[in-house]
Amino acid sequence: MLKIPLGKFFLLAVFSSVIFLAGCGKPSETELWNRLMQARNNQNVDSTIQVCNTILQEYPNGRLSAPALYMLAESYRDGKKDYPHAIELYKEFVQKYPDLNQTPVAMFLIGFIYNNNLNMHDSARVAYQAFVEKYPHHDLTASAQFELETIGKTPGEVLKQQMASEPKPAKKKKILKAPLGKP
Repeated sequence: MLKIPLGKFFLLAVFSSVIFLAGCGKPSETELWNRLMQARNNQNVDSTIQVCNTILQEYPNGRLSAPALYMLAESYRDGKKDYPHAIELYKEFVQKYPDLNQTPVAMFLIGFIYNNNLNMHDSARVAYQAFVEKYPHHDLTASAQFELETIGKTPGEVLKQQMASEPKPAKKKKILKAPLGKP
């Protein structure tokens, strides 16, 4: 049987504990992001939400907290169909990250959800108007203006409105030709 002196045994136990605890530390932000991408690619909404929340709790000011918050909102909108929660998360994103490229999209989606998923037309109107005022030259501005013009209308009513506003094709004029050989 192997005999280890008590002092060396104690040192070995402490060293082993340190190694064990170091291995049990929290995952890095990048490791969590990789887990998030895997969950998302596997269309595992619950896992995606869980990892997004972990990133936001463990790394609230990390470089991946903005995309994690945006993806969390997307998961509640597309995966859970929990539209009120998605709106709150998009609003939080807009407030925390006013200068990011996804901010106008988040702002537009707030109006879109109010209008198309919750039928809250007054809230949609306010959201779309705020979007158009803040981003008058954004790619989604024309869509926001269209939504403002059609809020509360059925698809049939929108189609009828579009057909009425289209210019009617001009009628072809008949050109009389002189018979051949005669001036």
